[in-house]
Amino acid sequence: MFRGFIQKTAPLFTLLGVFTLGACSTLSSMDPFGGDDINYAKGADLSSQLSRADHDALAYAFVQAMNTGKPQGWRGSSARGVVEPESYAIANLKGNPDARIDASRGDFELTHMVETEMGLYVLTRNSNIRTAPSTKGKIAEVLPSGSGVDVVGRVTDKNWMLIAANDTVRGYVFGDLLIKAPGSELELAGGPVRMPVLCRKFSQRINIYSERTEWSGAACNDGTGWRLAPPEPEAPTTDDELLGL
Repeated sequence: MFRGFIQKTAPLFTLLGVFTLGACSTLSSMDPFGGDDINYAKGADLSSQLSRADHDALAYAFVQAMNTGKPQGWRGSSARGVVEPESYAIANLKGNPDARIDASRGDFELTHMVETEMGLYVLTRNSNIRTAPSTKGKIAEVLPSGSGVDVVGRVTDKNWMLIAANDTVRGYVFGDLLIKAPGSELELAGGPVRMPVLCRKFSQRINIYSERTEWSGAACNDGTGWRLAPPEPEAPTTDDELLGL
């Protein structure tokens, strides 16, 4: 089984320019690599045994896997391995910016600041869900009238909402097609204004002679390159934790 292993930062297939998250997120401020060399095996049992050539081979394969969505094998001077890309997620949309929400695809346009945690809404008619906050955005799917959705981000300069359904980000919907869910109209809603960050889960395997290690995690790219995502915060398990006590 894979060991839990995660770390940081965001986007990918979309044409995402380099942007600054500033104080809105911890994702860009953390650097688990200790310099210019990125260690994509950081946290793995055999990481300290990899040579520079091994790290270089792994780094190339890792980035290719994240960008193409295809498994990438690699071989260095003393080690070999495989990087397997998995499903998408989006970070920087919850109270803790390291927390991630699963995403249905990887081509969302994430270049807009959004007000986060807007709460539950209902679609007033059959609605096109798009990959970008514009009628020019590709239609990802159509959700039927009456569908309940969680608005995880309201675009600050446009009347478009980034929505999730069944705990998965699905895309953008025009704001006029939504109303607050019955019973939640008077709830205070709206969290910090942030830039969403696209992440991708992965699993890895490394072999050095007869030794082998396997683990899984996530990587994100905030426009500065793929980095390992920090561990997700654990969900509260007690009433006191839920209340923030």
